[in-house]
Amino acid sequence: MSRNRRRIKSKRPYELCIRAKAGLPFVARSLIRFIIGAAVARTQRDNKVDLCHDIWNGSHCHLLIMTFDAEKCVKFYGEIQKKITDMLKRLLGLEHLEIWEGEVTVAEILDLPCAIDRISYFYANPAQDNLVATIEEFPGFSGWWDFKRAFAKIDSMQVELFPWIRLPSLPALSSASPNSHDEIKLIRFLRAENKERFKFIRRPNAWMRRFGIDTDEEACEVNKSILDRIKEREATAKELRGTKPLLGVHVLKTQPIMKEHRPKKTGRKIFVLSSIKRLRIEYIAEFKEFCNLCKECYLRWRTGDFSIEWPLGAFKPPIPPNVNILPA
Repeated sequence: MSRNRRRIKSKRPYELCIRAKAGLPFVARSLIRFIIGAAVARTQRDNKVDLCHDIWNGSHCHLLIMTFDAEKCVKFYGEIQKKITDMLKRLLGLEHLEIWEGEVTVAEILDLPCAIDRISYFYANPAQDNLVATIEEFPGFSGWWDFKRAFAKIDSMQVELFPWIRLPSLPALSSASPNSHDEIKLIRFLRAENKERFKFIRRPNAWMRRFGIDTDEEACEVNKSILDRIKEREATAKELRGTKPLLGVHVLKTQPIMKEHRPKKTGRKIFVLSSIKRLRIEYIAEFKEFCNLCKECYLRWRTGDFSIEWPLGAFKPPIPPNVNILPA
């Protein structure tokens, strides 16, 4: 099945989902949390997007961002994937490592109730996956505590400094399961060896202005709704779990880096999220028309007609050579 075309609008909230096709690149070890933070901070050196919410859970991560520029958005998730791959290769002493499940999910969020639902889904994910009972117990990398700190400030910005980790400074681990003492020692070494710092910035409430939320009081009410929904999801997960045991904090913090794991197969990637059926149908119809216009442009482009005007926001695909050179 062919991939959907990309169309990324400016100043819109999008959900990104990056998945591993095998293994667990985002285990909750302190070293992996450090690497994720460093990778995102370096990627964000030129403020490609506003990062609002994120959770990095074993085989996949969910991020809610606000976009500025379509090309920068694509570079944002592409650079993160490359940086994490390169660093894991060095740590594991591998010449080759293929982690990611093809195309990243990039889905526009069309309405406020849907945004509330998706953010609550992010933070209820550990409970719904039977890892820990609540998000407060989750030891992996996430924006949860920044969300709590930004609860009542619409323009809150949470900042943490991470070093720019140069690949030659990363040693190969003797084991994919280092003990906590060795992890702390390596993190200190990497901080000392890599002096240049970049800011990891979260703006947890930046997405709200898209839906007319522009005061601290309104932001607080929306975040209360998110918190209530998280608690509802966690309670439902507990009820469904019954007597089944949780994986637990200790196990999560000691899982081997790139532990063997085969995620469940997912269906076709979605590109729009909405709680309102009419909005979703209208968006899909308009997007299909956009794709049809792009197809028509591409077919004409292949014939050498470079005067064709592409639809606004289209990523132009590469074209083949317009002539074949014969031997003299």
